[in-house]
Amino acid sequence: MNKYRVSLKDYMDYLVFLRKSIFKILPLYEENNKYLIEYIDDAIIDVMYVKDIIEELPYGAWYVQTLDSLKVLRDEVTKENNHKKIKKRVLSTGNLVKHQLKLINENFNEKEWYICG
Repeated sequence: MNKYRVSLKDYMDYLVFLRKSIFKILPLYEENNKYLIEYIDDAIIDVMYVKDIIEELPYGAWYVQTLDSLKVLRDEVTKENNHKKIKKRVLSTGNLVKHQLKLINENFNEKEWYICG
């Protein structure tokens, strides 16, 4: 297995990118974008591979909850008249990632911390 050295900043940048990606799901759903399922599948794969790069995630509960939420979203977007559920799930999933960022900001000194996988 490869060893990766990921800085705290890189990890946080990834989380910011992921959060933006999650929030893009709602407009894609509203537009009936034909690539919505693929987009969600890609997001699921992105989250799954985080554990291949970083074995121990700080405050790792976000990982399981986000992965679960994305998989639920994938199923929910195929149902009709589901806008309210989709919106609620997208917002709550984005907030899971935001909470992870907040915990990191409050508890780690960026200059001292690297994640090794």
